[in-house]
Amino acid sequence: MAAAGAAASTGVLGGTAPALAGRKTAARTAGRRVAVLGGGVAGLSAAHELAERGFDVTVYERKALGGKARSVPVPGSGRAGRPELPGEHGFRFFPGFYFDLTDTMRRTPYPGNEQGCWGNLTRATSYLMSRRGRPDLTAPFPFPLPPDPPIYTPGTLVNTITSGVQTLLRLPLHEAAFFAQKVLVYFTSCDERRLGQWENLTWADFIRSDRFSAEYDRLLADGQIRNLAATKSKDASTHSIALVGEATAWSILGIGNEPGGSVDRVLSGSTGEMWLDPWIAHLGRQGVRFQVGWTVDGLTVGGGGITGATARDGRGAAQRIEADWYVAALPCERAARLMTPAVLEADPALAGIARLRQDWMNGLMFYLREEVPLTPGHVNFVDSGWAITSISQAQFWARDLRSYGDGAVADCLSTIISDWFTPGDFNRKRARDCTPAEIAEEAWEQIKAHLNDGGRTVLTDAMLHSWFLDPAITGPGTPGVANDEPLFIQNPGSWKDRPESRTAIPNLFLAGDWVRTPINVTTMEGACQGGRQAVNALLDAAGSTAGRCPVHRLHRSPLFEAAKRDDRLRYRLGLPNAFDVLDTRWP
Repeated sequence: MAAAGAAASTGVLGGTAPALAGRKTAARTAGRRVAVLGGGVAGLSAAHELAERGFDVTVYERKALGGKARSVPVPGSGRAGRPELPGEHGFRFFPGFYFDLTDTMRRTPYPGNEQGCWGNLTRATSYLMSRRGRPDLTAPFPFPLPPDPPIYTPGTLVNTITSGVQTLLRLPLHEAAFFAQKVLVYFTSCDERRLGQWENLTWADFIRSDRFSAEYDRLLADGQIRNLAATKSKDASTHSIALVGEATAWSILGIGNEPGGSVDRVLSGSTGEMWLDPWIAHLGRQGVRFQVGWTVDGLTVGGGGITGATARDGRGAAQRIEADWYVAALPCERAARLMTPAVLEADPALAGIARLRQDWMNGLMFYLREEVPLTPGHVNFVDSGWAITSISQAQFWARDLRSYGDGAVADCLSTIISDWFTPGDFNRKRARDCTPAEIAEEAWEQIKAHLNDGGRTVLTDAMLHSWFLDPAITGPGTPGVANDEPLFIQNPGSWKDRPESRTAIPNLFLAGDWVRTPINVTTMEGACQGGRQAVNALLDAAGSTAGRCPVHRLHRSPLFEAAKRDDRLRYRLGLPNAFDVLDTRWP
């Protein structure tokens, strides 16, 4: 591992929207000014829909438009007229069950693409589960498949899941059978049980990871959950984990995907170039104004509504924001700071925002001197202490990475560290306690230990050109280390603390993946849904005749509807799910 460079974080080593009635003249009332507080995916989604409906929109953003989804150029890496190397907070992917975000992308023009930025999505066709000291497992994504036929009965579904889990994941038969049974329990649970019981239970307790082998815990409890949801199985709500797990299972089978969708898609270039920059430019042409560098720090309440917002501009000068309508599209930890006693007196339900939790999930780019396509999709380094995942980007990008930086970078192994609080495999230090150079070196060693086993060498130090750590990690290697952009997590019972997009304050609306959305979990789709919900509530309050924004709900297979109706009655009678028979009898 080569020495760190000068910079602290770098080193050398859904559906189509309906026609809009009254486009550009949507509001029947005189109040048309909207202040969107926050310029991430939620805020930009709200701005997009409002601008198309004739509202006068200004977006106020603290750091950079696009939020956690944005590209982050590596400072000072450009050479000889080439742009800086593209970094990111973490790699982006677009599951097939995204409808709303991808609808917005279709409506965002991109030169040469008939379907706008949506045309820059490209399909990933596999998922690699890399094991340390063991053979790796590559799971293909063979979509498209035939449409949803009545193939399974509950019994044959259990047998299929049991066989697949046992064969592919090398679990003992009884453990695989138990997990399959718990999957069936969730699939056949009614909505009331999902929110009333499984929402309040951790994933670890639901699948009883404490009773089984380390292999069971590694793969089905923490191994997948902490990597994909930046949380641990003992902290994660069963409903949140299982809901997206169910959607993913159907998506792999080609069921419940948007038209043209597949289970795993990525952009054919950097997020900025392929999506966010064209989106922001399009919004500007629609009349949206942007105030970047403005930190919103307060809301003023009076006369039964919000009368203004206070902010500091990029120079630190105090500013006042005045509008008719306010959409708070800030991350939940920052929205909580706006919930003053005056705001909570106007809407006591907003007090739950301060109880929402966050965790760390941040990116680390490894720039390579040659292309190293580990698999045409994402990689899960299952046994890594820091819960590392990655994707090799060059294989998907239309633009040669050699056109960036000094011209020597051929690939980017974009990685995410999802566990910052567990000791490393080699340096025995938590990631949050390490300097940037120590973070890069330990993560690199964990990755090599997974890939360079079984007598093969996939990754060598000579391949490494440089690295770049997400600058959202501030003060790394010091006692004051912090994460400026943490991730909202769905711990048990958090649903009751999550607000609706409509508040009791007539001109205040909430947008983000932390409000109650159909997709439920922290995703770009959830952020887009939160933005659309806020717009719909605003349109209602404004008396607008414009078409409402569609908000997609995840696929519900008719296979389980009869079982769900039965379960609804059982839940009301205080009885367990009909298939939840092993849990109380297991030794």
